[in-house]
Amino acid sequence: MRWSLLLSLALAGFLWAGPAASDEVRVLRTATGNVERVELEEYVAAVLPGEIGRAPREALLAQAIAVRSYVLGHLGRHSAADADVCDSTHCQVYRGRHAVTKVSRQAALATKGLVLSMDEKVVAAPFHADCGGHTTRPIDVWDDQEVPELPPVEDDACLQRSTAPWVFRLSRSQVGQLGQKLGLPGSRYLEVYGRDGSGRVSMVRLAAPGGATLVVRGFDFRMTAMSLWGWDSIRSTLLDFEEEPGGYVITGRGHGHGAGLCQVGAIQRAARGESWKEILGHYYAGADVRPLSGLQPLVAQARKPAGAAPVHQP
Repeated sequence: MRWSLLLSLALAGFLWAGPAASDEVRVLRTATGNVERVELEEYVAAVLPGEIGRAPREALLAQAIAVRSYVLGHLGRHSAADADVCDSTHCQVYRGRHAVTKVSRQAALATKGLVLSMDEKVVAAPFHADCGGHTTRPIDVWDDQEVPELPPVEDDACLQRSTAPWVFRLSRSQVGQLGQKLGLPGSRYLEVYGRDGSGRVSMVRLAAPGGATLVVRGFDFRMTAMSLWGWDSIRSTLLDFEEEPGGYVITGRGHGHGAGLCQVGAIQRAARGESWKEILGHYYAGADVRPLSGLQPLVAQARKPAGAAPVHQP
């Protein structure tokens, strides 16, 4: 498939810069700073193993469509590096062409050119590992104009496969480390200050001796904690705090931001006989699956100026 519409938009001046070829994705390799140009369907096939791994066919097909939609909805996200997306979880995990498997290539080709759409535009489709039984609205995770309007949904399939709740202990000194990075040095205490409709923590309040406080988004709290203590520390914002003498016990469910397709749920849905159309229909209610021809990426997303991209960790 050729991106004729992208080319026409570029010629009309709506895009900041076009891909080197009409069917290429420019991938920033974060380890080297180099930009790799990859044909769209080859890119989809290479991303699947790093994002969903081994999965039933219908889950792979659903994920392939989400991957394709996501990259087309985020063209130019790394425009400062003359790239569209990066190879890390900031965008989508791309380990290189060598990561392509026979199964992932078949999934990409079987769904070639198919994308999720709303209002004649490609949906920048988010996805994550494990919703913990309930997805959330993208706007409750990322407060910016590029996210699609998706309703939260309950996910019994995820609960059928999801692992036991995770636990992370946070000492008083670690609360101080968090406060230092978030803007309140000397923090010793924290509490849930707000939740969204899915039950996820939307706001966290930190407090320091003397009465100083700071309220931050739950997403920022989680991302900062992961930057300090790793991916498996605060795995999601579907959590509770319990204070103990030395700090806090944080107990939660799920893994990832919780918006869009839940990979654990998608795998279970495929295993119990649901088609890729049914899987996508559950997680992207209100979106249609259509051929890319005749659609356009959101113009605001198609090529972003440097510094415009928010952080979208899975």
